[in-house]
Parts: sequence; structure tokens; C-alpha cells
Amino acid sequence: MTPHWFGVALASAALCMFSANVLVIKQGSERLSLNLGFLLSVGVNLLFCALLLAGQLMLSGSGIGWSWRAVCLFMLGGAFSTYLGRWFFFEAVVRMGSAKASLFQVSSPGFAALIAWVVLGETLSPVRLGAIVFTIFGLALIGYVPGTLARPRHQTQALDAVAARPRASLSARLKASTLMLGTGGSMAYAISTVARGAAIRDWNAPLVGALLGASTGLLLHVVFSPDIRTIAAGVRTADRRGVMLFLASGVLSISAQICSIWSLRYVDVALSNLITLSTPLLVIPCGYYLFEKKEILSSRTWMGGAMVLAGVATLTLSR
Repeated sequence: MTPHWFGVALASAALCMFSANVLVIKQGSERLSLNLGFLLSVGVNLLFCALLLAGQLMLSGSGIGWSWRAVCLFMLGGAFSTYLGRWFFFEAVVRMGSAKASLFQVSSPGFAALIAWVVLGETLSPVRLGAIVFTIFGLALIGYVPGTLARPRHQTQALDAVAARPRASLSARLKASTLMLGTGGSMAYAISTVARGAAIRDWNAPLVGALLGASTGLLLHVVFSPDIRTIAAGVRTADRRGVMLFLASGVLSISAQICSIWSLRYVDVALSNLITLSTPLLVIPCGYYLFEKKEILSSRTWMGGAMVLAGVATLTLSR
């Protein structure tokens, strides 16, 4: 297998695991709060990744080297994805609803491609740019729900009032702006991918990169989360099945991150990010068959899926 196709295979494996993680979280969130579930998931991220790294060191019998530049970039990637991207996305869900927030998120591959073009010098020919835009439209078509773009009225009046105050904080103004929340989350994930792409090309250590990213995200969450002191009590009284689902989510998400980071060693940021973020392509059909067909598979969904496959295939072949 050539390095290019090995990178594609790694990104595809990450896609499958990210998609499975979405389905697991969907079930877990019905039994456990997302805040507690997130901390459990990231805790497992650290433990599982540390075990994999220890196994790698034992089997290789040699060190892994070191690069301070890559370490800083991996930590930057973790800060932007595990903490900042999640904050923007969760606030967007509260402000706009999950459907509209998800439509903003599908633009992340486009931002990642543009940033990688400027920062890493990756090729962005008209064909590749067209494939990226085509795929993004396909993802948006899959995730679009009729009425999504209508201006929401509920759960927004309080935020509007706070943001309108002369001395409103930056956080309050951000929460009141749907454009800032949606674009901010998309940009945060894009910057994270580019930072990790630069790091893995400087230091081929995907396990260390995933561990550093998860550690940074957890540290920031512990420092800035107002209800971190209630976590221990929350775990003791939590639904056992919900806890187990989020523990499984931790294994899936860190495994997917490792594959995603590793793929950046062999393929462009644009291609890797586009593949790994095509989760609606798998999540919606799987949700339809696994959850008593509650998800609707319309002609729009199938058309969007075909557009995603065509766009990814074009980007994969146009090297």
C-alpha cells in the first residue's frame, strides 16, 4: 500500500470510529449529562492513550524522540478542538439548535483547506477546491432539516437582553451572535487539524500527539468549568449504563483521533479532514436502522450522500 492510500485508510478508519462515537453519545446523553459524560470520555482518552503509548515503548524497545515545536502544536490542537471547539459547538446548539449548529460545522473542511494552503503550502487547485465545496454542500444537504434556517425565538430572549447591555462581557456577546458561534466552532476545529498536521510531519508520534491534545483539553476544562467540584458526586449517583456508554465513547474518540492525526502524515489536511468529518454519511443511515427508524432517509439524504462520495473520491484521486 502506498503512503497516500495508507493515509486514506487511516482517515477512513477515523471516520468509522467517529461515526460510532456519535451513535454511542446519542444513547449515553439520554442517561447522563453531557458535561459529566465529556469528562469521563476525556479521562478514558488519557488512560487508554497512555496504555497504548506504554505498549508501543515496550514493543519497540527504543525511545520516541522529542520535538518541542511539535509538542506545542499538538497542545494547541487539543486546546482548539477538545476545549474551544466544543465550547463554541455546545453554545451554538443552545443558541441555534443542533440542526443549524451542525450545518455550520460542515464548513470546517473548507476553512482547514484554506488555512493549510496558507500555512503549510498545500496545493489548492480549482479541481480540489471544487471537490471540497461540492462535498460541503453534500454534507449540508444530508444534515439539513426543514425549518432549520428560520430565526429561533425560544431560548434566545435572555441572551439578547444580556448582550444588549452596554457593559456586556465578551462571552455574553459571543453567545448572542449565531454567526460568531457557528463560524468560531468551525474555525476552531480547522485550526486544530492544521496544527496537528504540522506537528505530525515534524514528529511522527500520533500517540503522543493524541495524549497531549486530550491532556490540554481536559486541563482547560478543569480550570474553566464552574461545576467541576460536583463531578465526583455526579459519578456516584449516575446511571451505570450511561457511564459505560461514555467510557466506550472515550475509547472510540481517542482511537479515532490517533488515526486522524496519523493520517495527516501521509495525506493533505484537506483530504484527511474532509474524510473524517463526513460522519453524517454513516451516522444517519446507521441511526435509521439501529434506533427503530426514527431518522428519516429522504431523497435529499441520498443525494447529499452521493455528493459527499463524489467529492471525496475526486479529492482523493486529484493529487
